[in-house]
Amino acid sequence: MRLLLAGVLAILLLISAGAVTRHSGGRAAALGSRAAVDEASVTRAEGRQDTVAQMLARRATALQSKDRTAFLDTVDDADPEFRDSQVEWFDNLSAVPFDAWSFKLTDGLSGGVPPAATALTAKLADGSFPYIVAVSYRITGYDNAPQHYEQVLTFTPRHGRWLVSGSFDPTGQAPHRELWDVGKVQLLAADHGLVLGLVPPDALRIYAAEVDREVPLVDAVWKHPWSRQVLIEVTRTEDEMATLLGGAPSAYRQLAAVTRGELGTVEATSAAERIIVNPKAFGELSEVGRRVIMGHEITHVAVRASTQSWTPRWLAEGLADYVGYRDSGLSTEVIAQELAADVRRGRVPDALPVDDAFAATDSDLAQAYEMSWLACRMIAERYGGPDTLIAFYRAVGSAGGANQIEKAFGEVLSTSRQQFTGQWREYVKSELG
Repeated sequence: MRLLLAGVLAILLLISAGAVTRHSGGRAAALGSRAAVDEASVTRAEGRQDTVAQMLARRATALQSKDRTAFLDTVDDADPEFRDSQVEWFDNLSAVPFDAWSFKLTDGLSGGVPPAATALTAKLADGSFPYIVAVSYRITGYDNAPQHYEQVLTFTPRHGRWLVSGSFDPTGQAPHRELWDVGKVQLLAADHGLVLGLVPPDALRIYAAEVDREVPLVDAVWKHPWSRQVLIEVTRTEDEMATLLGGAPSAYRQLAAVTRGELGTVEATSAAERIIVNPKAFGELSEVGRRVIMGHEITHVAVRASTQSWTPRWLAEGLADYVGYRDSGLSTEVIAQELAADVRRGRVPDALPVDDAFAATDSDLAQAYEMSWLACRMIAERYGGPDTLIAFYRAVGSAGGANQIEKAFGEVLSTSRQQFTGQWREYVKSELG
């Protein structure tokens, strides 16, 4: 499933790595013995002065306005440990500028109640219930539409009021996590972006500098409208990166950065991509390597609206590498060293890499990126320059579905996929043989 664009880069010298996809939306099963409770039935009965929906609205307003007292006024104090966790969570996000927050009870689904939810409900205080809540927020200046995810909260009536009394994961899977769910967020503004991090502010300067250096270089190649503003999230460890991305930590131990954003969306009506950085991996790169990686990731951000689910990974990653390496001064032999070693051993690729070749665990991952970079560089060199490469990319990502790639070969490059592949194989041999 490839609902999100994810450009992933390895810490190996100037070698790009796999991709991560994630979608946090969707509908979820109703919880607990009170699964049928809806917003309308949680009313002023029994002397309650507000509904759950009204309490959640106050909670959202408090988060947006950074009103700690008002936020804690929605939290039950019967469980000191939970209340302390809510204080910490509020403080974690206190530096982040939000212009929207929303919590809404979802519509429950039929199909039975998860056993874990039934067990939880039996332990709750009388009148309490767990329910899935749709959460959305928007970061000021970056998200033109809300980011959406779901969480499960428990609600308890106390002295005529509804309060949040706990949280719960009904599936046994890792719940959605934002940066502020992991630790206290620090903030540093750049000319071309905003850096949010779990490391001290001084440690964020390197990322701000890389963003400001690379955005104009990406823009010079892409030459089409985009925000020219980048949102960076910096974790402390690979485990924290895995927590944000919902994967196993082992999948991220050699990854320096991941770009996460919805494919084919227009800047003016969508949430911004997040470039998530692993500082340990990023810090082990050379200065040139850091530039290449940031240029690669920012390219993914810039081309989002022209990247669709049918855009082949070799084209998406090849273009990002083409832009990232363009002004690096590195030789072909250095950039494509793994593929060069294969070619010298007689292992010339037969075809452009398929999407599955970009899995982070694939043993030939580096070669997949190197083959893709050479394909995009060949388009730029032999078919009319970088502008032709961009035109080809945009044509592939235009409306029409999977057939667009075949049309783009003919209409933009005046060739066929088969002819292009044959030419590319000879190009690989001539460049690396």
